[in-house]
Amino acid sequence: MSARWIGALVLASSLAACSESGDPPLVAEEILQLNPKANQVVFGLDHFLAEEGIRRAQVKADTAFFLEDQSLVELRIMDVIFFDSSGDTTSILTAQEGTYDWETGNMTAKIDVVVINPRENRRVETSVLHYSSAMDRIWGDEPATIFEADGTVVEGTAFETNSRMDRVDLTSARIVRPASQSQREP
Repeated sequence: MSARWIGALVLASSLAACSESGDPPLVAEEILQLNPKANQVVFGLDHFLAEEGIRRAQVKADTAFFLEDQSLVELRIMDVIFFDSSGDTTSILTAQEGTYDWETGNMTAKIDVVVINPRENRRVETSVLHYSSAMDRIWGDEPATIFEADGTVVEGTAFETNSRMDRVDLTSARIVRPASQSQREP
């Protein structure tokens, strides 16, 4: 996964270095103020992450700030689609902000975080979520709400799952709306 990010950075750096005058490129002041630590800014990021030649995720972001010295990409208005080994979608994550570490494959998503399992029609909502690529672990230490396909709604103080979301564990779980009550509501 990290080789593609590094390759993209090398290509972008090479293209940025191509200047006949030697003067720094002219950039709108507003762009520089978005993230002054960024080495590069990409608008409309759409990137596939692969592991051993198998597509594992697709990362989309309205804006991506590359922080080369920290091996990080800060994402704004982001979507991440996770795939299984046969290429089928296992879950979809959306958030207002996130940080991706291209060396480890780990990610943190923040603000209005939603993860959906389209196969089982399960949804988790929280304010902060962490993802470990090596362990295929998604977790959050902030309050989370799970919405099940049968209408059950469960809240907890923290949660843990995997990229398939085939099982979600909640800490201090509390049923807000049981399935039988949900099925009677219009």
